[in-house]
Amino acid sequence: MRLFITAVVFLLSSCSSQPQTTYYQLPLSAVAASVSSQSLQTLYVEPVQVASYLNGRGLVLQVSDVELVMARQHLWAEALDHQLQRQLRSRLQLLLPQHTAVMQPSADTVKVTVQLDRFHGQEDGYAIASGRFVVSSTNTTESFSIRVPLADDGYPALVSALAQCVQQLSEQISRQLTSEN
Repeated sequence: MRLFITAVVFLLSSCSSQPQTTYYQLPLSAVAASVSSQSLQTLYVEPVQVASYLNGRGLVLQVSDVELVMARQHLWAEALDHQLQRQLRSRLQLLLPQHTAVMQPSADTVKVTVQLDRFHGQEDGYAIASGRFVVSSTNTTESFSIRVPLADDGYPALVSALAQCVQQLSEQISRQLTSEN
């Protein structure tokens, strides 16, 4: 019996020395105010298309011009493309009160399509997001490349900086939408 208890204690102590896995999500933006029924236009954010290396669960860090490392213990709590679609929808609703963000488009809904080529940290202390987006009402493709310095070391600071990249992208998309009116 004593041998069994010793084995269990040893097993539990060896498990506790395993690296802890931490999950991250992009911080939610403030809740959008209720929109009046007199909104001018409905807006739908298409599912965000991310580069295949971003489809994994781990946060990504670029350590050289040609080398990307995916974290094993620092993971997205939810698929990145789903988080980004929800974040963009929420942020655009806040930035564009004349639009109503919808979950399903209709024939006259303005659609926003986003493709992300890069959405990761860089070893020099920056978060980067780049790619292109299209607003259906103008059918013009606009490229973006956003680089935000990390406020501190570590993955929480990286996630916060990536959220700032999403905010800047939302602002760029909203400028495109307001310039067409």
